[in-house]
Amino acid sequence: MIRNRVSHAILVSFLLALGVGATANAQYLISTKAGFINRVEGQVYILRADGEDGEKARASLGAQMRAGDRLSVESKGFAEALLNPGSYLRLSDNTEVRAVSIDLNSVRFELIKGSVIAEIGQIDKKAPIEIITPNGALTIAKAGLHRIDVKETATLVAVRQGEINLGTLSEFESNQSLKIKSGKVVTLTGSALPGQSDIAKLDKDAIDNFDTWSFDRAQALTAANVKAVSRSGSLTSGWYYDPFFNFYTFVPSSSFWSPYGFGFFNNYRDSYGYIPYYYSGTYYRSNGAIVSGARVSPRVVSGNDRGAVSRATDRRMTDTGFGSRSGGSGDYRRSRGDSSSPSSPRANSSQGGSSHGGYSRGSSGPSHSPSAPRSSGPMPSRGRGQ
Repeated sequence: MIRNRVSHAILVSFLLALGVGATANAQYLISTKAGFINRVEGQVYILRADGEDGEKARASLGAQMRAGDRLSVESKGFAEALLNPGSYLRLSDNTEVRAVSIDLNSVRFELIKGSVIAEIGQIDKKAPIEIITPNGALTIAKAGLHRIDVKETATLVAVRQGEINLGTLSEFESNQSLKIKSGKVVTLTGSALPGQSDIAKLDKDAIDNFDTWSFDRAQALTAANVKAVSRSGSLTSGWYYDPFFNFYTFVPSSSFWSPYGFGFFNNYRDSYGYIPYYYSGTYYRSNGAIVSGARVSPRVVSGNDRGAVSRATDRRMTDTGFGSRSGGSGDYRRSRGDSSSPSSPRANSSQGGSSHGGYSRGSSGPSHSPSAPRSSGPMPSRGRGQ
């Protein structure tokens, strides 16, 4: 009971200020707020709600959003903000969001324009996350993976893992929201709750550069997690910064699989023998050059098939005792000065269709799809159940 209370207290205090380094190479992050900026690529800006001059400032790693602040990403850029422990809000280019509430008990963000992906690894059902769009609100109360795209006259909501509830937090709490399960994409138009004609089957093979970047982030985060626990032996649950990766990774209170299928651990014994996906295919960066071996399908990159990732990466032996092998840290060859995230081979869609959420019903325009990764060789049989 005492241990559970301690773990809960640590999780509830996860993002406010940097503390003393937990290890020689890592810093522990403590906060009670969501909206901490964990990754920026390209031109990313913050407009402070209480700013006197009304001018945007460049956002960087470690910036903390406050209620009313706006985060915007320009062309060819990306950004990642931490939500509750183990969950992330990722922004594509030409996207803007506003932090309505950053309290962990009532996280609310407004998507003003563009596209976001919400990766919800862990969530307290009593503290759902609400995302407001120009065409309606949605509430997330379960772990899952969702992509939201604001169009000119509608908003597309793709449920790739888990489920969402269409409606505000108050509507969800009063059982007046509409539940949408995985494998569906919904068109919100701002009127009443969507009807059956507004709900279509998700095209699980449609992806674009934003999907690939989000997949890259998910596997980079687990790689940093494995690296941290392999060096330290064990870590208390929370967020840890490592200059080797130049971002914060999440350490759970107990091992769990992310919506993408990547594992996160809090001790070396559990992570022993675990190899993140790109390690298994000898994928790494070396002096700016990309060397690739592993190939994954578009639905793995989009997050629609996390089982393939967990089976391919869980190379641990039955006996997970300490041995001569590395603790799953792999051969990640990257200089400490390179702040760009490790990226997987780019994937492209095997079918036509919208690149925004995989909308398979009469989408317009081609999908901007990168080159397709494919699985190489048979999957190991020792996968963690999904």
